[in-house]
Amino acid sequence: MTDKQLRKAKKSELIEMLYYMRKELDRLSEENEGLRTRLDTILGNAVKNSAADAAPDSDNEE
Repeated sequence: MTDKQLRKAKKSELIEMLYYMRKELDRLSEENEGLRTRLDTILGNAVKNSAADAAPDSDNEE
């Protein structure tokens, strides 16, 4: 939507646009939080696996 179209829009149309933009923002924020949680889990597992791989084997010690 151009600036000219926005200036000509009615107050009710602007409010409606804000309402839907806010709904979309809330949905994207939830999605972002879910993705961050998944990423933290994946990175946490990768760090654990990496630490386990780096640990010396107690079976091979003499």
